[in-house]
Amino acid sequence: MDERFVPAPPEQVKFALLRALPAVDGKVVKDKGFHIEAKTDMGLRQVEARENKDAGVRGRGAGWGALGEFRIDISPATQDAVQGSLLHIQFHKNAFVGRMGGEGYAQPLAEETACLVKLFSTNDPATNPRGLEVKDAGPPHAVTLPDATPLKVLLRDPLYSKKLEKDSAGKTVQFEVAEDVVVDGAILIRRGALANGHFTDVEKTKMAGRHAEIDFVFDTVTTVDGQEIPVSGTSEEARGGRHRDTWSNVSQAGVFGFLAKGTDVFIRAGTAYDVEVSGQHTVQTGR
Repeated sequence: MDERFVPAPPEQVKFALLRALPAVDGKVVKDKGFHIEAKTDMGLRQVEARENKDAGVRGRGAGWGALGEFRIDISPATQDAVQGSLLHIQFHKNAFVGRMGGEGYAQPLAEETACLVKLFSTNDPATNPRGLEVKDAGPPHAVTLPDATPLKVLLRDPLYSKKLEKDSAGKTVQFEVAEDVVVDGAILIRRGALANGHFTDVEKTKMAGRHAEIDFVFDTVTTVDGQEIPVSGTSEEARGGRHRDTWSNVSQAGVFGFLAKGTDVFIRAGTAYDVEVSGQHTVQTGR
């Protein structure tokens, strides 16, 4: 069990929690407002096991935690005159495998949730793409946003190849800006502003050990005056399993190798990416 105070409203804590669950192999089975029940997702668990094996994790279960169920409650709370939420997580281990692996995921889930609460802004970029409001922005005036201005964006939702459609190419991937972008003392791109990318390819797992793959690129970011300006960054290619695994060396195992299925790929919410502004733009500040 893990119980802790999080200095954020329950709605914000729940948003972070739902995005933290897949990072500890959890999937929601019941959502009743601020009472959530989840259980271990075996597909995500296999992805974790493969990543642990490739990272050199040793021992029984190769670093896997226990199978089981989460019971989570979020309620308003105040601590030291600070308003926030009480996050209460219970993890109940499966009796059959409860003695194998770790002691469960109550603490890691709480820590992942608290981390995402800090990472993400309180803004919803889908409804307010300009980001967090700024007090005392000053009188409106034009400022030049130079070409190649760097900024950092955060993945809003986890990406899991098993849940994506094969025809996802071209569909939007949503990010939010991690920090204000300031030029000549003026904020031109706010924290929490909307940034968009799109999938260029999604490959599902196949027989003969062929792994899943998720590829995407970055497209635009929204400035304080509502412009959607182009951004660029390294094309992201996430692949299940080890990159040196190929169809040819798996198939050498004969019929068993041919029947073996590849590994899915998972990218956690809050993953940060460095991008930069493409071209020079004039932005009206003070809005």
